[in-house]
Amino acid sequence: MPIYLPSFLFTAAEGLLLPILPVSAVNYGQGLASAAIVTTLLMIGTFVFEIPAAWIVNKIGERRSMILASVMGFGLTSLAFISTSYEVLLVAAFGFGTAHSLFGLSRHSLLAEIVPANHRPKSMSLLGGMFRGGTAVGPVIGAGVIALFGLDAAYLAAGAICLLAGFAVLSTPAKKLLSSPSGLDGNILKVARRESKKLLTLGVASAIISAGRTIRLIGLPLLAIQLGIDAATASFIFGITGFIDFALFYLSGILMDRYGKFWSSVPTLIALGTIYLFSFAVQDLFTFWLMAAISALANAASAGINMILGADLAPQGSRNEFLAAFRMLTSGGVVVAPAMISGLTAVAGLSSALALTGLLNFYGAFLFWKYLPIYAPDKKR
Repeated sequence: MPIYLPSFLFTAAEGLLLPILPVSAVNYGQGLASAAIVTTLLMIGTFVFEIPAAWIVNKIGERRSMILASVMGFGLTSLAFISTSYEVLLVAAFGFGTAHSLFGLSRHSLLAEIVPANHRPKSMSLLGGMFRGGTAVGPVIGAGVIALFGLDAAYLAAGAICLLAGFAVLSTPAKKLLSSPSGLDGNILKVARRESKKLLTLGVASAIISAGRTIRLIGLPLLAIQLGIDAATASFIFGITGFIDFALFYLSGILMDRYGKFWSSVPTLIALGTIYLFSFAVQDLFTFWLMAAISALANAASAGINMILGADLAPQGSRNEFLAAFRMLTSGGVVVAPAMISGLTAVAGLSSALALTGLLNFYGAFLFWKYLPIYAPDKKR
């Protein structure tokens, strides 16, 4: 409860914000490109704050960091509520990204510490399910609040959800969330240099799988527009496939628990790479349905893989420092993916852009195949 429930709530708050930030930007008189920057800044905030987040977690501990991040989330959504300009909205979005980074690192570190290694596959996939559930529920809450009270009230709703997340952590006795100290063997730079082989292999592979998932969320809506699929039908398809993703997330935990991390990572990247590579063959509603469903199934099969990898790879005494470096890579994959799709689409068209990103997924699969047995072998059962 002190980890899963707050994670669900905090992700719901972010899921509520993501669709309304661009709308507010447009209401301030901005064009679509400028509106998209608001959401991008939130992701950048998450990326750049991983290093400061590790320092904060080392200073005050995981439990207090999660509470602080929740209060930050409330403050920044309140700033968006009272905002009267595009510039203030940018500050609020970036700031919420930093709160997300602090919450995510402290949660990841705490779960890595208190969950025994042989229980990590199922526990981490369950956490991945909380992300998916929060992402699905947040926009629904936002839609209801907007319908009843208007757009600005949705920011207050997101802030209230952040406070609920903080209260869920606060209501848990501190002694139940104790963890061993980190920062005993150098700062983040020293730890990253010492652990560079892990980061440049499995860390890069994890960044690629993060990018692959993000490309799915960006490329499929663009493909629907290119095919002339109307917005209502496209939304229905994404809703159904999103339900597939959420309903089957525990499949990843079962796969990793019984057969190892290979079967949760490599097939996902091969499947995503294949459907991106052959996206040019998607020419009608049926093939689009098929592509969306396969991508959702592949995504579900990898729920929690990055979380468990970070926990398995993190060295004793430098847990937070390593996780900060590792999470910078995975957050970087999320930040870079939209730029890749936008740039490649402008130069070569959407199908070519998806095909090129598909090749990147195959490289990620190769890295997992080669280096999982070396740096993150599965425990013998």
